[in-house]
Amino acid sequence: MNRNRNRNRNRNRNRNRNRTRLGALSLLSASALLLASCTAGDQPAPSPDGSTQGTAAASQPADDSMEPTPAPSSAPEPTASASENAKPAELSKVQQIHGIEFKTPQGWSAAGEDCEGECTEWDEWEIKDADGKHVLTLIPTTATSPDGDMSLYQRELLERTELPDPGAGTGFHPTSFIAEFWESTSQEDGEKDSGFDIALADDQMLEQRNENPDLNFFKVGEQSPMMWVEEDYMEDYGVNDDPTQEQAQQFMDSSQYALVRGILLSVKPAS
Repeated sequence: MNRNRNRNRNRNRNRNRNRTRLGALSLLSASALLLASCTAGDQPAPSPDGSTQGTAAASQPADDSMEPTPAPSSAPEPTASASENAKPAELSKVQQIHGIEFKTPQGWSAAGEDCEGECTEWDEWEIKDADGKHVLTLIPTTATSPDGDMSLYQRELLERTELPDPGAGTGFHPTSFIAEFWESTSQEDGEKDSGFDIALADDQMLEQRNENPDLNFFKVGEQSPMMWVEEDYMEDYGVNDDPTQEQAQQFMDSSQYALVRGILLSVKPAS
């Protein structure tokens, strides 16, 4: 139901954009016709000998003191927040949650949400920017079976970068940062879906993965953490519900992608 609402909302947005473009074209056409008629009316009349007589104003020498009127400047663009301009080099705040360590910009927070009592390693921890926007989620340990998912997947890794090896004795299994576009087909009713995931994934799991459903998790000792970028965060920057691969690529060219990429690449076992 929510997906249908989102699709209808996107269709309405597209209709409004098209109407705006058509209205702008009509206005430009009318302006061009008006300018042409005015130009034709200002042409000097030919003299009896066939030469063209200029007006008195035209015969006057140009006044160098007259400067062309500058075109009105466009409205200033909104100022981006500090978190939107942050670069990976600015990841100076160390966060530690149930054996998982990572870095964020100063002013960011990482806290458990909707916990029953004290938050544990099985709960979701929301990583928020300085403005309180939910950017990433970490579950310090979780089940690794995608129970209930009956779809078949076609996946394309748009980026895969291995995380630095923290060294022997840390229990950290080889792990990669991934940016993955996928399309799925339900085996029950044939419904199509698409998505864009930015997460950490165990290298062995990636090598063995096929068209069957799977989860993006990594391993630290006996833990199987999951850490990913929130869909709602990416949607704010053009990655719609049921996104296209083009939208995913455009997000990957943004400073927001560089930021979350740096955060995920900083993950390691807590010291």
